[in-house]
Amino acid sequence: MRNALRALPLSLIGLIVLVIAACGPSSSEPPYVTTATIKDLMLSIIDPNADVVWESVSMVSNEQGVTETVPKTDEDWARVRHGAMTLAEASNLLMMPGRRVARPGEKSETPGVELEPEEMDVLIAKDRASWNKRAGALRMAALDILKAVDAKDPAKVFEVGEHIELACEGCHSEYWYPGEEIPQSVIFTEPEPARKP
Repeated sequence: MRNALRALPLSLIGLIVLVIAACGPSSSEPPYVTTATIKDLMLSIIDPNADVVWESVSMVSNEQGVTETVPKTDEDWARVRHGAMTLAEASNLLMMPGRRVARPGEKSETPGVELEPEEMDVLIAKDRASWNKRAGALRMAALDILKAVDAKDPAKVFEVGEHIELACEGCHSEYWYPGEEIPQSVIFTEPEPARKP
């Protein structure tokens, strides 16, 4: 066999190798394995990094006065950048097919208010395009934070932080607690003007 291969022109040997390689086993399955659940991603990656962004710009008013927190040093800005970059990439992790909401046997912490993990899995599988779009909204908000960080604009970080909140809440209200009604007592409304007698 070795002598027969030597007699063949080199170009023909190359062609044979390509044909054999092309006919070999192929898999449409991606080479990754989804280890973390969506719940794991939320607890370990998304929530902590959203907090980094949200807490980077704040204003607290109390008896001692007003305390304003903004990124000041390069290290402060780098911390916000890392949080936003992690959120942007976490959105891609949310979109990976095959990721379950929770581990088998895990149950809702507030049954009747939150859906059970299996119910959430069904909703996500039913319309992956909508799920991906909602995860994409988190990514876009995180990218907007990166622009604000590059401009070293704390006011913009604060403003766009609200976009992260809206992206999260939009997803949660669709897949986590779609039937929950917000009590009227926690909805902000303008106070009515006092009536004159």
